[in-house]
Order: sequence, then structure tokens, then C-alpha cells
Amino acid sequence: MQDTADTTQAAGQSDASTTDIAQQPDVQSGGGTQDTSANQQSQGTDPWADPEAARKEIEKLRRESASWRTKYREAEPQLTEYQQWQESQKTEQQKLLDAKEAAERQLGDLRATNTRLMAAATHNIPPDLIDLLGSGSDEEINARAEILAERLKASAPTAPTSQRPVEALTPGAATASGSATASPDDWIRRLAGR
Repeated sequence: MQDTADTTQAAGQSDASTTDIAQQPDVQSGGGTQDTSANQQSQGTDPWADPEAARKEIEKLRRESASWRTKYREAEPQLTEYQQWQESQKTEQQKLLDAKEAAERQLGDLRATNTRLMAAATHNIPPDLIDLLGSGSDEEINARAEILAERLKASAPTAPTSQRPVEALTPGAATASGSATASPDDWIRRLAGR
């Protein structure tokens, strides 16, 4: 209903504007202007010269405009719903991307830990020094493990060789490794002197 009220109100105003439009010169693509009266002569009759024909044209354009506004209002909720769906999909995609990045970081950390452990086992590095191997590629970790193993060997004290005889060892006595294979019963018999 508002459209028809706008139509009648604009129709009253359009009479004044149609005369203004008819008096304005037309701008042509070459930059020059041509008087509308010359246009009217070449085209025959001007549709805006007759107020009744102009009013019909304006009403037709208003109905067409009103139908497009109605279609837009009907489609607007669907458009909004589609845009919200797109946003929800973006957040789902963002969640998946974040989860993927976290899994890749965790995989990288586990690979570095595995490489450090393998290098430590290969080069006989104590467990409390494994963190000194750091992170990086397999080659870098292995190179640091080799250097650390060399320095540990160089700094490790060697057991002093003593010239002092061991009291438990007497000529002809069994070695310590030989007594380890004896059973507990044999050991008790020896203590008892049997």
C-alpha cells in the first residue's frame, strides 16, 4: 500500500521533473551535447512530452520496482541464513585447521624425542643428559650426540690400576665368577667348613 501512496505522491512531483528533464540537453559519448528538441525530431515523438504517457511509464517502473523490493524481502532471510551457514563452515574449517596444526606439532615433537632417544642409546649417553641433544633434524641430533659422547669419554675418570693385591685372592683359589655359579647350598657348606 505504501507503494501506491508513493506512486501518487511522486506522480505529482514528476510533472515538474519531467519538464526539467525535457529541457536538459542530452550528453553524447563524444562529450558534446545535443538539444532534446533535435532528438525529438529524429526519433519522432518524445514519450515524456505527453504527461499521461509519462505517468503511465512512471507507474509501470514503480510497479516493477515494488516487485523487485518484494522479491528482495522474500529472499533476504534465505541470504542471511546462507551467510550464517558460510560463517559456521569457516569456523569448522578453522577448527580443523587448528587441530591439524596441533597434531603436526605433536608429531614433530615425538619424532625429535625419538631421534634423541635413539642417538643417546647409540652413543651410550646417560638418560639425564638426553635433553642436551636439543631438537632439529636427525643429522643435527646425531652430530650433537657424537660430540657429547666424545666429551663424556674424555672426561670420564679411568679406574686406577692398583698394584696392591686383593686379599681374597690367593693362589689356587676360585675366582669370583666361579663362585657365582655355585648354588646357595654350596656356599653354606663352604662357610661351615665342609
